[in-house]
Amino acid sequence: MSSTSRVTSLGVSGLDIDQTVKDLMAAKRAPYDKMFQSKTLAEWKKASYNTMYNTISDFRTTVFNNKLQATLAPKTASSANESIATVTANADAANISHELEVTQLAEGVKKTSSAAITTGSSKTTLADQFGISGSFDIKIANGENSATVTVNSTDSIYDFVQKLNNAGAGVTANYDATLDRFFLSTTNTGANSGIDFNGSSTAGLNFLKDNLKIDTTAASGKNAKFSLDGVALEQQSNNFTISGVSYKLKATNEGSPIAVGVSADIDKTIENVKAFVDSYNTMLSKVNAALEETRYKDYAPLTSAQRADMTETEAKQWDAKAQSGMLYNDSILRQAVDNIRSDVSTPVSGLTGKYTSAAAIGITTGSYTEGGKLYIDETKLRTALTADPNAVYKIFGADGDSNSQDGITVRLYDTLKTTLDKIKSEAGVSAGVSDDTKSVLAKQINQYTDDMADLSDRLDELQDKYYNQFSAMETALSKMANQSSWLSSMLGTSSN
Repeated sequence: MSSTSRVTSLGVSGLDIDQTVKDLMAAKRAPYDKMFQSKTLAEWKKASYNTMYNTISDFRTTVFNNKLQATLAPKTASSANESIATVTANADAANISHELEVTQLAEGVKKTSSAAITTGSSKTTLADQFGISGSFDIKIANGENSATVTVNSTDSIYDFVQKLNNAGAGVTANYDATLDRFFLSTTNTGANSGIDFNGSSTAGLNFLKDNLKIDTTAASGKNAKFSLDGVALEQQSNNFTISGVSYKLKATNEGSPIAVGVSADIDKTIENVKAFVDSYNTMLSKVNAALEETRYKDYAPLTSAQRADMTETEAKQWDAKAQSGMLYNDSILRQAVDNIRSDVSTPVSGLTGKYTSAAAIGITTGSYTEGGKLYIDETKLRTALTADPNAVYKIFGADGDSNSQDGITVRLYDTLKTTLDKIKSEAGVSAGVSDDTKSVLAKQINQYTDDMADLSDRLDELQDKYYNQFSAMETALSKMANQSSWLSSMLGTSSN
């Protein structure tokens, strides 16, 4: 606002200039107030779109998880003797029974001091503990991994342990002060694991043999050996996965094979379907609520002057109605709801047999007034899964050559992406405009901001102009009054 000399109170004219200017500016401010209200509505609509974007985006993540076979057709596995082996199965596992016989467990290499090792009275340094001096190198290898550590007599045995553990050779060292023994073990198992000190200095080998009482002969681990369905196999670890079944071997059972069974996990499938339907209903309820929320067009955003004339309660009640229905009957959301409901209700073409739609397995919509809410007939769903364990996966997760051949979640995933793209184009992905310069609403809001700033400057200039005009008027009137007084005085003097 420019600086101007203002006459703000009652002057020679008798006018309340501040109030007069305020009244004159009220009409001039109407376009600014209109811009402010339009900008506020755009900001509110952008924020409402952002809420919907997050709601739909979160649900799309749920949809992605429900495209997966692991969610739609989970498997369960059982072992006839869990002291021999425990098992789990992923969605790729076939629903069959296997026969498992374990003849050898996988082992790594362990080396331990053959007796107590300390000869000195202190363990502060290796020199104190063993009476050694100087420094030497120890090279330790475990299969393809190897490392060389330099040992100083001024190190403690715990320093030596730390050096070995940090060397990266895949060998773990430990010293037990109570037993006074040193321990080494490989972090892996199998025939490729091992402990080999070849390449160590003579002093290093002597330290291992004479002081730590460790056997320095190279040693290798063992593979797990077992027979699966009559086929002899080996693995480097006791934990492995074959044909979708994960095994954890615990003991041998040579001559006494055990059965390992894999079957569809119907209870888990039903649980997953319920969770999906709950998420679907929650998302749809929020979108429908936004579409149906009443829009009170007579309640425009309050200007600062209007807010000042209201109590806090009155303003709060007004704001609630003014912000209501920002997305009432919105075309983007309305189209999304129609497409989503179609995605769920339309049968999957290309499937054969009894189960080709959600309704066929007990997933149906309620009355039209419920906006597409889904319901589950658990008895019907369980019957379908008992007859065809892959029924849910086929109907929900089928990935066909066209939309009609796609499963429900595949369709939904694409539909939701289209909706999110439309919202992003219209309103961006955030409520504010600081990181959004491309969406329709962001451009509108920024344009309103620029236009309001320009208009505000012009209004300030106009207000200054009014004050200057009234000031000039008062000055002129004052001069006229002074001149009138002077004339009156002079005329009075002449008559005498």
